[in-house]
Amino acid sequence: MNTVTGRLGPREIALGITFGVLLGFLPKANLLFVVLAILFFLSHANIIIGVLTTLVISFFAPWLYPLAERIGCEILVSAQGQQIIGTLFRLPVVPWTMLDNTVVLGMFLLGILLFLPVFLVVWIPLKIILPKKKEQPPEPIPPKT
Repeated sequence: MNTVTGRLGPREIALGITFGVLLGFLPKANLLFVVLAILFFLSHANIIIGVLTTLVISFFAPWLYPLAERIGCEILVSAQGQQIIGTLFRLPVVPWTMLDNTVVLGMFLLGILLFLPVFLVVWIPLKIILPKKKEQPPEPIPPKT
């Protein structure tokens, strides 16, 4: 249960929100989302805040699809992009990531580019606002009689 409720430090909350933004940007029916969701659950992020952020961002993400489609299209039609995607798609599981879809590729790149800025924008104010945890000394163990 500590994974779900016990991580309330500024870093854990910021990481949960940041992963929520990244996961919320992505279309959900692909291997890329599953892998990133597993990384999220394995991280030290606050899971409840991350899941709630994912749900909220998923509602608004389709408004960014035209921008993501342009970004993905520019990459996929470029010579270097075609070479990289062609090389990746020779690997057995990469086609299940749907990175050949312009929206998936564009939203993934937007999420990756915004990962650090979102983390910092959330973490810095939280670090100032949230009180620091005071370390309590361990209770002494009574002697055995």
